[in-house]
Formats: sequence, C-alpha cells, structure tokens
Amino acid sequence: MARFSLSLILAIAGLLHLFCPELFDAAIPWGPKWPINLFAGILELLLAAGLWPRPSKDIAARLSALWFLVLIPIHVYVSINHIEMFGISNPVLLWGRTLLQPLLFFWALSLQKKGWIMAQTWKDVVFLHYEVDAQELQKQVPFKLDLYQGKAIVSIVAFCMDRIRFPFLPSAPGLKKLNELNLRTYVEVNGVKGVYFFTLEADLKPAIWIAKTFFSLPYRYSKISQQLNQPHYQFNQTGPNTSLKINADIGEGKSSSAFDLWATERYGLFTKRGSKTLHGIVRHDPWKLRGVIVNEIEDNFSNQLGEHLRAQSFSHMSYCCELKVRFQPFYQLP
Repeated sequence: MARFSLSLILAIAGLLHLFCPELFDAAIPWGPKWPINLFAGILELLLAAGLWPRPSKDIAARLSALWFLVLIPIHVYVSINHIEMFGISNPVLLWGRTLLQPLLFFWALSLQKKGWIMAQTWKDVVFLHYEVDAQELQKQVPFKLDLYQGKAIVSIVAFCMDRIRFPFLPSAPGLKKLNELNLRTYVEVNGVKGVYFFTLEADLKPAIWIAKTFFSLPYRYSKISQQLNQPHYQFNQTGPNTSLKINADIGEGKSSSAFDLWATERYGLFTKRGSKTLHGIVRHDPWKLRGVIVNEIEDNFSNQLGEHLRAQSFSHMSYCCELKVRFQPFYQLP
C-alpha cells in the first residue's frame, strides 16, 4: 500500500506537469518554464513506474527521495513569497505543504529493500555481559530467547553515536552526536538471530523523538557523559529512575572469542509496534575488539529488569574504538 500510494502521487504529479503545466509556472523562478515542466513530468512518471519492477524498485525509491529533496528549495521559495499553488495562498498551509517534503523523502527511502536509510559511526563502545535465569528473562521478552550454550545473556552497552546522517545529506545539524546506553538481550525470530532492547538511553531529545516515532525503539532521555584518556575510561549516566557509573581501563586488541562473535556479530534487531513485529537490519564490518578491565562500577541500571535479573557480575567485557554502521529500512514481519 505504501509503494502504491507513493507511485500514485508521483504519477499524478507527472501527468499534471505534462498536461496542466500552468499549475506549476508560478513556482518556477527562472528559465523557460515548459522544458522544466516537461522534464519534471517525464521524471516523475518514470519514478512512479520504476517503483514496481524488482530490478529497479530500490533505485527508483532512492531517486524519488533525492527528487523530493531537490524540490524542498522550490517549496520554500513558494512559501516565503506567498505564491498561490493549487488554490492555496494561506501562508500556514503553504508552509505545511513544504514540511511534507521531508516526510516524502523518508517515505521514499523506507521503500528500499537493501538500500540504507541512516548512517552512523559508533565510538568508544563498551560491552558488559552477564548471565541471568532464562525462564525469568523470557517472561519479559516478546520473542524467543537465543541462548549461548544454554545460558541467557543480558548486555549493558555504552557508546557515543557520531556522524549521524541520511542519504544525500551531510551530518544533520542538531543530530550529529549523542551518547547512548542500552540494555539488551539476544533473540531469534523465524530463524534469524538479532537483538532485543529493553531500553535505550540517550542525551539528545530530537534523536530520541525520531527513533521512537519512525523506528518504534524504546528510547528515553538521560544525562550521559563519557571520557576516554587512554587507557582510562569513565562513563556516567543519570536517568529518572536509573544510574550507571563505570571506571575502567582499556586493554590490548584481542581475537574475538566464540562468545564475542555470538554476542556482537548480529546484523539486526527486533522490536514491537503494537502487535506487529519489526525487523531492522544493520550493516557493518566485523567488530575489532579490545579487552576491558572494570576498576569500579555503580550499577543502578540493570535492576530495572527486577532484582532477580540485575547484574551480579560480568562474565565477558570488551571495547571497540570505532565502527561504521548503516541501517536499512525496518520492515514488518508477516
């Protein structure tokens, strides 16, 4: 339905550009208007048709997103100059129409099957893993647990998310960098291994809104700071009902153990949107891990799962300096 709706919008716009070009003339500030309308009309019809064949639909979705991005300055020009379009001259309505363009941009990107929708760089990633009772943990997880050698694992993961950007755009102003802390476990859905998040804490409210609204991820706002002066690492998080302090030393590089590969080389996550299950695919190179020695930890973070599921000790710990990742659009499982 989403693909059909967007292709219909593009097809109607293309036909109007070709057969009713006068509707758009006022929005074209320069150049001969008919060739521009002709180009726009043919392009939009090609994009509408290209969204359907298997070989072209990802390319068409990506190019449609780029086209909506290119049109944003035109819409801003119309709104600033109060130019009547399709019988609309009210400034509020004109700006409302302009603000629809970013939504169309993300809508088009979301139709990709393999293309990426968001790129990030994860820095100073610290993994703290601990074992819990599988039966008790399963009560709090809506998916089948994936066990390591019969043991249920919960992980605390702290890191800095940097260079957040979307296709065709530089790092987004106000979204460039944030600190994050999450509590997660490991699941298997329809034979696919992935991660399930109990909570994700971050210190940037716009990013939290995007993640909750478009990706249905359980983000919350916390005050977070971290500092690395090799080899010393410090992390502090304070939320409404949680807190975590870590004082550690970063060790040398190491070969990933069987546990490291099981816990970190996961290229997807699962989440719930109401009764629906969403699968998000994350692409990245293999992790390059180093050892971690925790000197001091004050953990009032893992106890949000209940006292019987809080960390008593950590069975595995590791650190990664940097990892570049790309998120593909989340899709709903049948």
